[in-house]
Amino acid sequence: TLRCNIQRGEVTDWKYTWHKEYVEFLSRENQYEISVVKISDNGDYRCLGTHIDQKKHSEWSDAVRLTVTDKPQAVLSVSPQWLNPGDSVTLRCGVEESSTGWRFFWYQTVPYTAGLLSLSDRSYSVEALSGSGTTEDSYTLIPAGPSHTGGYVCRAGRGDPVYNTLYSEPQFLWSGGN
Repeated sequence: TLRCNIQRGEVTDWKYTWHKEYVEFLSRENQYEISVVKISDNGDYRCLGTHIDQKKHSEWSDAVRLTVTDKPQAVLSVSPQWLNPGDSVTLRCGVEESSTGWRFFWYQTVPYTAGLLSLSDRSYSVEALSGSGTTEDSYTLIPAGPSHTGGYVCRAGRGDPVYNTLYSEPQFLWSGGN
């Protein structure tokens, strides 16, 4: 929400012109709300007040820059990808945006199941692994066994309310043995 505050008179005494690059639009409201933010909303915004008697105008406000970026991508690596019975495997989740404060969430892929989170146009679902949601960017399966064969994905989140990354692309793990 962008707000245009004019120091003289009541908010209702003014009409507002909002300007973004080459587009202007009029409003009776002193605030401009973007309900679903998109990349195309990037830009510099300014406002101008016109008194309802049309006899006076404010000056254009200073520009406020709105920067909208895509969610960062989580990147999962699995090492090793081929296992013998009793081996351990480590999943690592990185965030393309280099910053701190992330909590990491781990998931194993399962056949598509109604009621479970579905990724990739319902070609599979994911189930959370126990112990998800810590600040550790790695997750170890000890010992890994045949039940661990399959795909894994991760994502990270931070803040309140939580801002999540995109889910990682799935990485696969093959475990031999009985």
